[in-house]
Amino acid sequence: MNKYLSIIISVILLTGLSSCWKEDEFSAGAPRHQVTDLKASPGDMEVELRWEMPEGWNPTDYIIKYNDDAQQEQQLRTGGEKTFMVSGLQNGFRYTFSVQAVYGDLISQAVEVAVTPATSRFAPSDLAGEGMDGGAVLTWTKPGTAVTGYTLTYGIDGTSETATAEIGADDETYSVAGLTNDVYYNFTLVAHYAKGDSDPVTIKVMPTMAIPYFVDRTMVAIGQPVTFTFNRQDIPLATDVKWTFPDGTVKTGDVVVGSFSSAGEDCRVMLSARIGSITKEWPVSINVREYVVFCNTWVSDGTSYNGFKGTCPVFSPDGKTVYIITFNKLTSLYAFDLQTGNTTWTYTPDNKVGSYNMLTVNPTNGDIYFGTTSTGNFFCVSALGSLRWKYEGTASMQSAAPAVSADGQTVYLSDKNGRTCALNAATGAERWQVALGKAGCGILVNGNEIVVGTADAIYFLDAASGAEIKKIPFANSKNGMADITGFAVGADKKTVYVPQFNGYLSSFDLSTREWIVKDFKAGNNTMYEPVVSPNGDVFVGCKDSHWYLVNSSLSQVKASGCPASLEGKNNGYNYSHPVVDDSGNFYITSGQVLNVTMKISPSGQVLDQWTDGSVTDQKQMGGNNFIDGILFAAMVGGNSESGLFIGKYVGGSRASSWSSHGGDICGSCCVK
Repeated sequence: MNKYLSIIISVILLTGLSSCWKEDEFSAGAPRHQVTDLKASPGDMEVELRWEMPEGWNPTDYIIKYNDDAQQEQQLRTGGEKTFMVSGLQNGFRYTFSVQAVYGDLISQAVEVAVTPATSRFAPSDLAGEGMDGGAVLTWTKPGTAVTGYTLTYGIDGTSETATAEIGADDETYSVAGLTNDVYYNFTLVAHYAKGDSDPVTIKVMPTMAIPYFVDRTMVAIGQPVTFTFNRQDIPLATDVKWTFPDGTVKTGDVVVGSFSSAGEDCRVMLSARIGSITKEWPVSINVREYVVFCNTWVSDGTSYNGFKGTCPVFSPDGKTVYIITFNKLTSLYAFDLQTGNTTWTYTPDNKVGSYNMLTVNPTNGDIYFGTTSTGNFFCVSALGSLRWKYEGTASMQSAAPAVSADGQTVYLSDKNGRTCALNAATGAERWQVALGKAGCGILVNGNEIVVGTADAIYFLDAASGAEIKKIPFANSKNGMADITGFAVGADKKTVYVPQFNGYLSSFDLSTREWIVKDFKAGNNTMYEPVVSPNGDVFVGCKDSHWYLVNSSLSQVKASGCPASLEGKNNGYNYSHPVVDDSGNFYITSGQVLNVTMKISPSGQVLDQWTDGSVTDQKQMGGNNFIDGILFAAMVGGNSESGLFIGKYVGGSRASSWSSHGGDICGSCCVK
């Protein structure tokens, strides 16, 4: 086609198209480029539209179309601008905008984008209120920089009469005075913005006579510290604040820590403060008991006593509950609240059997695991005291304490016949089972493998399958790992200490799976589960009635001792599990004639010793445990009296080293 004919046809086409338009309605489809990179930014009742055009294309205008919230089509022109703010929109309504480029009498195809405007007039957040004598103090968080001020409306709940207060834009607290005590007030706060107000937020607050003090606990044991705090916020003008304790001790200041040297249900501390020219006094009543926990009443079969043997108390993951299990004929699991010292629940299995199995708590969900003798059932009990599941695939669980993986998904056990199992911690379903031939004496979880100690050897097993990775036999089979005991781990998380028969200790390396020390003779009878001091020393109780402090390399006994009442006797530290605090002080409770608890310094000096209970049956044949300065001991009991379970406040803090049975407060026996 020649050049002139092309021009004529184009003119005819354009003329024909032009004749079809009516008013501002243009026909799309002309070969004109549409807009590109159309974007929409939502605002408060508005949307900003932005777009681009390819180089060389220069529209004379742009048309924006959209349907409003009443489904009426709206049309706007931008005057050639490629950024345009569409206002007067409804927040929360989803709009679809189309943009067309105008080229004189021609328009491009439409390009669409959908967007929902949203308010930026945010309400104040975190509105809270505190009642005080004849007033209230309100606090909130400023919702944004665009706030121009606030209006507070308040009145007695259930009435129509209200008062208002105007509050500055930068304020985040406001005090209201002149209110009536002991009735609820509704407080409503609205934030102001240039475009209007936010939604209101409302709370209820009751003004009341100010409490002059706070205590962190109202029930304690002798020696257990209590924190007393003066209510400075509600009584800001007070001076000369004093706290006078029953023994005459006077402490000054808004916050003091004190304790009590004798028990009583109403031990009073007298708080005094000078307000203006008057000195006011308030009695602070605290219930003080001799022990944090003290109990010797247990479920039994009605024909014999009950108590604790071959076991060790353990704690809930939050450290607020201690668990212990009885051993004799009729086993029961007990939970004690450490705040009140009371039993919170008891679980007794349906089969009448005893237990020589230590407890383990799942550190992720708080479930408790234990096994029984005779029928050999293995139980999982929830933190509320109900049975989750029972596993019946074991022989007697007079054996090692269970262990739990770090993720809490698998529990490992080994029975008296050496049958070692991995169970689904949630359901009790068996994952795998292997036969090691001899009773499990200790289990340790080390990431992807578990370590099981028996009287013959130390076994390293794949945690997922139970497949044997390696076995390291003891140097002398007569000196194998002691029964119903457990491992201790050094601070390096590699060195593991093994208690053995006939007074021996050994150690091996978790990473190389090799012996470090095969046999070190420290005592003269069965050793039980040791602890590792913060300085690396190893402390252990022996069936020969002596305790031994050994250096970390197991080359020297640094100190040893025996209570005078146990000289020449065996079974003094039978199934013992001592503890260590963060200062390196050791605690161990003996049995035989009378229990004797000793506090021993890091160097092996006896710092203190005492006896709990007054009858000969109150001797210990199990382990101690320690949390928040409270030392726990569980006595075996005898025909004249059931065993005693006590938690006594001794002070100090739990060591970060392998400080007692299982290494952590749950007794999980897990390194990593």
